[in-house]
Amino acid sequence: MLAFATVLALATSAFALQVTQPTNATGFSNSGQNTVSWTRVSTDPSNFTIVLVNNNEFPNYSQVLAALVDAGDSSGTIQVNPPSTGWPSGSGYQINLAHDAQALDQLLAQSQDFSFHAPSSSSSVSGSGSSVSSTASRTVLSVSGSPYVFRVGQYFRLC
Repeated sequence: MLAFATVLALATSAFALQVTQPTNATGFSNSGQNTVSWTRVSTDPSNFTIVLVNNNEFPNYSQVLAALVDAGDSSGTIQVNPPSTGWPSGSGYQINLAHDAQALDQLLAQSQDFSFHAPSSSSSVSGSGSSVSSTASRTVLSVSGSPYVFRVGQYFRLC
């Protein structure tokens, strides 16, 4: 009987409010806004509070990011701003969807553990036989017919 109750509880929880972003793979950027996404069913509450937590720290970290968020019909996404002190750093963070700002311990859903990371960026420019591509870690300039290869802060002559 206990096994049946466990299976039933797991089956019904699979269809309740779920945090779909951030995930362990995507994490949060430590700069600017971040995205929180979820899915829900009609029996879930119509609004909730988004809380950033880290229970691996002592004392535990807990910061309300948004209150009275409209849950939407079947899914939703919101951009959350950093706390007034800025985004924290490190790993072991989770997003909790709590019943409301006065009941942060009444959880409706919880994300996977995730980490904060530097923002990723990349760009490229090209025109008339040359191109520049840039990521957060490197910049490459390529000029057709040029005997030079450029890297940030240095260049090499190709003979």
